[in-house]
Amino acid sequence: MRDRLDPRQHGLLLEFRTAYTSRIIDVPATTGYGEPIQKLFKLKDGERIIAALSLDPRVIGDVAERDGKRPKVYGVAATSDGYALSFGLSPFVEPSTRAGRRYAKPAEGFEVVGAGKAAGKEIAICATKQRRALLAPVDDINYLSGPGKGVVLIKLDDDDQVVGFIVAKDDRDTLVLEGSMGGEQRVNTAKYKPTGRGGKGHEVMKRGSLLRVISHPTEAPPPLEP
Repeated sequence: MRDRLDPRQHGLLLEFRTAYTSRIIDVPATTGYGEPIQKLFKLKDGERIIAALSLDPRVIGDVAERDGKRPKVYGVAATSDGYALSFGLSPFVEPSTRAGRRYAKPAEGFEVVGAGKAAGKEIAICATKQRRALLAPVDDINYLSGPGKGVVLIKLDDDDQVVGFIVAKDDRDTLVLEGSMGGEQRVNTAKYKPTGRGGKGHEVMKRGSLLRVISHPTEAPPPLEP
């Protein structure tokens, strides 16, 4: 995919609460597993990357913020305690230091579990350990002018937590999760009806729990125009 992007443009990596930006040309072109990301950024103990975006305007779109209003394209993230936030991407367009820039401030002991870009028509999908899934329009998630906690996306019981989150463009975008009793559970807009944020969502299965998101290989996009 590297040769399809302008190497002068930048890529954004989102971690539990910090965003790291690098020029695409600075990402080593290697085979196999590649190079450790710690060569570019100073990740703290326990940090891991949860999302990656190209900030090439041909890919990301218009991220410019005007008068503090929600941009045409912006970021959306959810945290393990059931909160979600929308945030601007323009502060991350220029390369960051090795320490990155903060984009979210989850409550103590919680972390961002997923993030993606949105343009206002998408559906936010989250799933919890105790077999619940909620789907809500991204426009329902408050836009923050700076790093913050956000608003309640899904109500959780005391022993529950969000284990997965995606931003879905259509019913083909699916949150795939591993169940404690084996097999996969698939959550998308073809299977479950979107509701407003702040509820308890749909019951995905009757027994067991949802453990983690199952990731699938990312398909390369079609070539960009020069």
